[in-house]
Amino acid sequence: MVEPWVILISLPIVVYFTRVFGILMSNFVAEDSPYRSTLIILPICAMASFFIPRALEGSPSEQAVLVVFLVVFWLTNNSMISMIVGLGGLLALQFLT
Repeated sequence: MVEPWVILISLPIVVYFTRVFGILMSNFVAEDSPYRSTLIILPICAMASFFIPRALEGSPSEQAVLVVFLVVFWLTNNSMISMIVGLGGLLALQFLT
């Protein structure tokens, strides 16, 4: 199991560089290309890669945190807010139980 501090340090770095990569690469792809939308959603894919494995093997409360994370991202379309909510929920579960 990965320590929470490793996730707290690595997740913003991974999200930032996937966002930069997606923005830079989307400049070379046509506006109407399906690849452009894929490049733009790279940060949510990076965040989901951190949360989904933990939630799938976790308790129902951890799975609920994943659902909240996805709903917050869907409503706000803000990767940083969803990341804070998701990590905060997992850390709260860790310390409260």
